[in-house]
Amino acid sequence: MSELHFKPLSVTLSASIWNVLPFPGKRVMVIEQRDEVRRAVSFSAFDFEDQEFLWRDVSVSERWWVNLVGVTDDRIVLKVFESTENPDKTSFLYLTAEDGKMTDPGIQQNQELNTNVLLQPFQYLEGEKDFETVKSFLKSKIETKPCLGVEYLEYEGYIIISYYSGDPAAYNNQLVIFNSSGECLYQEEIGTNLKGIGVNTFFMTSGYLFFVKNKTELVTFRIV
Repeated sequence: MSELHFKPLSVTLSASIWNVLPFPGKRVMVIEQRDEVRRAVSFSAFDFEDQEFLWRDVSVSERWWVNLVGVTDDRIVLKVFESTENPDKTSFLYLTAEDGKMTDPGIQQNQELNTNVLLQPFQYLEGEKDFETVKSFLKSKIETKPCLGVEYLEYEGYIIISYYSGDPAAYNNQLVIFNSSGECLYQEEIGTNLKGIGVNTFFMTSGYLFFVKNKTELVTFRIV
């Protein structure tokens, strides 16, 4: 099996990765982590070009009922749910992009709020025509029989597929990359002992591929 030109970078975090958003025009990713045992949420900013954290594991006054919802050029926007009985009762907190410290909104009315600037795969579920097409392709190239569903993306001459195999309540999730000739360049097991399938198990931004391995390990590398 051939190899891609870039070595994957793996970063293990202290809690499950729940959400990620890149800053507009920057190769910096904001990461939301959730520790379900401690019921605590924290946020980190990771420079995926220089491969270093700008800051990490920042918590806010609300320890659990808070989510990452968007970013601007210099702000991180968090939504706080003030009542577990009324999801419409919310407020917002703001962190600076530079150091993750609390700040004022600083957002102009016409300033764009980036909520999702990621290139995400198409999901095809078992039984659908497109699933059968991808299944036949995988079977012919790497002799595997996917089940449940697949996620599929074509990017700059590469074919990226996330698929599932195994038995009920113990499924495995594999990520595989092919070139335009159908040659397998990379394969990685990114989840084990799964009860079902996920959504957006990988994504692209700024020419970098990202995926989360076993919930807490963020893996990235440039593929163009």
